[in-house]
Amino acid sequence: MPIMNCSDGMIQLKAGTIIAYAQKLVSKNNGELAEAGFEWRKKEVNASENKKSESFMEMFRMDEAKLTSDQNKKVEALLNKFSKCISLSDNDVGKTSTLSHSIKLTRDTAIKQPIRRINGELAEEVETQLQQLSDDGIIRPSNSPWSSCIVPVKKRCGGLRLAIDYRLLNNLTVKDSFPLPNLNDAVYNLHGSVFFSTLDLTR
Repeated sequence: MPIMNCSDGMIQLKAGTIIAYAQKLVSKNNGELAEAGFEWRKKEVNASENKKSESFMEMFRMDEAKLTSDQNKKVEALLNKFSKCISLSDNDVGKTSTLSHSIKLTRDTAIKQPIRRINGELAEEVETQLQQLSDDGIIRPSNSPWSSCIVPVKKRCGGLRLAIDYRLLNNLTVKDSFPLPNLNDAVYNLHGSVFFSTLDLTR
């Protein structure tokens, strides 16, 4: 399989690196699709969708980027393509129903921590955030023998972050030796790159 390097630097492909996926394509002409009951439709983009796209792009301040017109269009197309992956606010965290999470424990005895006192304005802010999380469908009321305490933490900007003290639960968790990427390999793979970005998780 011929491979082209369009960058200005050298790219090293290690043995075993997956460079492509192949899938058998069954060819169908329009007549066969019509006989099978398929209908061809053309999607029209309305003014509201265009306005939404423009509002979305304003977040990235593309006018401040030192990019060519062609580069600008490519970045804009990329961001619009994956717009559902980008959080628009602290409460826009996204959801998935494709998998469920489970924790393997060394023993089944439940851990129940006593509730910690949170007073004054801090308690009001905690209650407000809990209600917001409930309204967004991120948390829900639960009856369980397990209980871990809320730990409110002040952010640098003055806001409040809700953390959970899972230290006792972590002590019972079966350890998973997951290999971390080699830092030198990561730095080497950046050779020849020009544009870099940082990603952060919402909440």
